Amino acid sequence: MKNIVLLLLPLFLLACTSTQVIRDSEYKYSEAAFKFSDPQKALEQFPQKEHGGFVTSIEKSWLGFWAGETNQDDLLAQAHTLDSRQYISLSRETEYFFFNESEEGYIPAEHEIIVMHLISSMYFMRNQQWDKARVEAKQASYFLETFFKADQKHFDDPALRTWLAGIWTALGEWNEAQVDIRKAYELTKDKNLLPWIEQKTAPKELSIAFEGTGPKVTWKFGEPLPGFEQDKEKPTVTISYPTLPWFERHQVRNTLIREQISKSNYMSQYYGIQLGKGAQRSVGFVTANTIRATGVVLGTVVGLGGLYVMAVIASHGGGSGSGELFTLPLVGGFYIAKSFWEEGDKIDESFKEYNEKMDVDGKESLKTYRFVRFMPSWISVTDQLVLTATGKEFSMKSPKSPTTVRFVQKF
Repeated sequence: MKNIVLLLLPLFLLACTSTQVIRDSEYKYSEAAFKFSDPQKALEQFPQKEHGGFVTSIEKSWLGFWAGETNQDDLLAQAHTLDSRQYISLSRETEYFFFNESEEGYIPAEHEIIVMHLISSMYFMRNQQWDKARVEAKQASYFLETFFKADQKHFDDPALRTWLAGIWTALGEWNEAQVDIRKAYELTKDKNLLPWIEQKTAPKELSIAFEGTGPKVTWKFGEPLPGFEQDKEKPTVTISYPTLPWFERHQVRNTLIREQISKSNYMSQYYGIQLGKGAQRSVGFVTANTIRATGVVLGTVVGLGGLYVMAVIASHGGGSGSGELFTLPLVGGFYIAKSFWEEGDKIDESFKEYNEKMDVDGKESLKTYRFVRFMPSWISVTDQLVLTATGKEFSMKSPKSPTTVRFVQKF
């Protein structure tokens, strides 16, 4: 009986727990393919859930770019949806955030919004749509430069500025590129940037190198947010900036605006796990008590049956040994009730153990902290040729640009 109940339990919980959010473990084959410089294989191995969602649209667009794809419809759909919902400003503890909720309820990190426009700009450049590429670069610049007032402390990042500077240069907008290079200098005080700031004319060649496939994610049981570790040593290119601060900022953002995060539609996936636990407890309680009650009823019936038979015999003048004989049903009834009660205790304990295991496995596999994966670990800029034994490279140069910009993914 216990095995039957435990066998049916997952089917019952399936109705209570949503399985639409991609688990960490479901990315492993796609991530492995990308690390081994095969973005096409990474797309083929990509998890099938969350189709058309914000996170997966950005991830697959990034993989698709390095696989040579030209279609960016999913990317543009996300930008359009977010723009139509409008961004709002939130302030917490002197820090300012821009905030928007995607159609499926995910609340993108600030760097994810900016990256969405940077990737879209690169797609437009690949498709020779230079004006549209410029619009996307302007959008990225807006969130880095214009959305907040100058005196409002907000997110900015030298790696994103470096990436955007490369796009401006490919579009023939060296002055715009220098704005971002100057800002990267203000953020880092990296003196290697000074010659770029002072250079009056654009270089003939430029390389923007994306190295690695994102920080390592580490989870500790009971913690709502993961830890992140840099997954590669600093590149040999002199001017290189880590993307680790993007993910650390995302954690800070989620903590400071946790009230809004917890109300988002996306978090209903987590609450599904909690509902499943509650339902499982209820099933265990009802099942165990039903078995106990059944034992008591059966034991009582057997015992009372014995008493009835004894009464009948006594009324007909039964022998002196009949009393001892018919105490057996009484004792048997007691043992039946006791046996069922003990089985009920075992079922109750089994459900408790199953519940604890489900709690651990559910949290460990669901990982409610969602973020855009496959991003580079470092972003570098150089006027030298970036050589890589394994990697992908695409060169961009608009008709009005004197500079050929090589975008390089080093795995």
